[in-house]
Amino acid sequence: MAKFPSFQSVLQASQKTIFRFPLETTLTVLGTVFAILLSEERNATMENFYTKSIMCCSLCLVLFLSVSLYFSATQKNSWIRFLTSLLLGGLVTAFIFSFSKKITDVEALQFLVLNIALHLLVSFSGFISKIYNQEEFWEFNKRVFLRILTAGLYSVVLYSGLSLAILAVHHLFNVDFYGRIYLHLFFIIAGIFNTVFFLSGVPETNNESSPLILKYPKGLKNFTQYVLLPLISIYLVILICYETKILVTLSLPVGWVSNLVLVFAIFGILSFLLVHPIAEETGNLWMRTFNRWFYYLLVPLLGLLFWAILYRVHLYGFTHERYYVLALSIWLTIVVAYFIIKKEPKIKFIPITMCITALLTILGPQSADSISKNSQLSRFESYLQKIEKEKLTFEQEQDLSSIVDFLEENYGSEVLLPFTKDKLTALIKKDKNPNSSQIMEALGLDYRSTYDQKEKNNKEYFYNFYENNNQNIENIQGYDVSFSILNNEDLECNECVKIDNKSYSIISTKKEYGVDLQINQDIVPLKIVDFVNETPAFDKNENWNQKITQKIETPKYTILIYYINVSGDRKGNKKTVNQFQIKVLLGIKN
Repeated sequence: MAKFPSFQSVLQASQKTIFRFPLETTLTVLGTVFAILLSEERNATMENFYTKSIMCCSLCLVLFLSVSLYFSATQKNSWIRFLTSLLLGGLVTAFIFSFSKKITDVEALQFLVLNIALHLLVSFSGFISKIYNQEEFWEFNKRVFLRILTAGLYSVVLYSGLSLAILAVHHLFNVDFYGRIYLHLFFIIAGIFNTVFFLSGVPETNNESSPLILKYPKGLKNFTQYVLLPLISIYLVILICYETKILVTLSLPVGWVSNLVLVFAIFGILSFLLVHPIAEETGNLWMRTFNRWFYYLLVPLLGLLFWAILYRVHLYGFTHERYYVLALSIWLTIVVAYFIIKKEPKIKFIPITMCITALLTILGPQSADSISKNSQLSRFESYLQKIEKEKLTFEQEQDLSSIVDFLEENYGSEVLLPFTKDKLTALIKKDKNPNSSQIMEALGLDYRSTYDQKEKNNKEYFYNFYENNNQNIENIQGYDVSFSILNNEDLECNECVKIDNKSYSIISTKKEYGVDLQINQDIVPLKIVDFVNETPAFDKNENWNQKITQKIETPKYTILIYYINVSGDRKGNKKTVNQFQIKVLLGIKN
């Protein structure tokens, strides 16, 4: 009969884990507390602090685990281990807190890559200082991987059960819990329970009383042999056929084929690692064949991979995505060469080289950020030199617009100043964060989004302004009231606004020229149709990043209109307005 663990045995196991991994456990609790505080915080500065603190805790947790496994294998003094952990953790913390106030996509990518590198470090850190044993290395990583899955399953079941218990108490006994109890419970289970449970099952790499002996799960063999390997074989046939088609037709490869080759290669390597311990056993012909020929079959695909990515880089320069595709291609080439040339290859070569590659892409002149930034700035400079000699084509303006988008979104508009000969100086003095459309206009060019077509539809037009921040806060100093008006919905607000002890009613009525805005007994015509026809900015379809405003002054009122979206038909030079949405700021003069 199965025995359930007693409370005392659970407590002892928890204490053992805490004593074995004290820094890791502390970070787990800290990260959970920061997550709970972040969910309750509404101050932007503190939200930024808590977010970065959580990122530091997640990175340092994995880093400290790697350090613990290394020193556990070497059996050195614990104070050296703690000092090393704190020094390395300080570097990671300084790196994360060097991120900008609003974490950019580039910084988020750096965090992700560093996270992957540190997770890879866990896989081999316990084997750096000891004589390498292939079976021990494989068994250790198998146990760690299965422990991750087990911890996840236990956490899901525990969270579901406790959430249902809270819900039952609420409905059966009319007990009101605070609103975020389910979210906080999730943080506690996912943060503390899941991590401590996982840590309690991390095997030691240098324990003579409990050695790492290879035990290959039968289910893993069946999954790899009957599911993973057949799928990989199908993708291999598709890629080989596609490469043959390219050679026969002498056509260029499609850009995304490089991603498909990388996915195939990575899953193929994963399959190689999964079957490695039993690949040479009698009766596993299919696995032995795969194990022997996999890297040879990758060689022609490497040519296709480099052809596809280098052609894209030649045309459009480096971006972070293209950089990482190329970096993975180079890493894959090194791995393939190693396993083909080496007579007795060691599988730890795969995570070690991938970890080093990931770390090299984060900081330094060879990093993804540095190379991508310099590549796009170089392309931006070459276009500005070309502008002085000739007019850009539609396609060139579209390409330059995408360069400006990339640089402005990731590095800010000031990075363009050294290349523009004061063309942007006045704009940036006026607006510290101009959008790409304003930058292109200051350069004397039209902004062309990737969705713009060379042959425009002259029968229709549409304008749609997109606010990048959904919780944007605006300064409406000088105005008293703010409201929105839609073309198909009249506004009726009877004595709903009180200013200086005087009540105001605001009513909108649709007219042929736009809207009549009635403020108490006064009527102010908003001639939207005339303004749309007089303003060239409406001619650019889907001009989502250029704000268009209209100001109206009367003896009693100041009105500022923000156009959110406008669409309609075009007949020659005249435009009709079929649909619109505007935001109105109303100021009442004394």
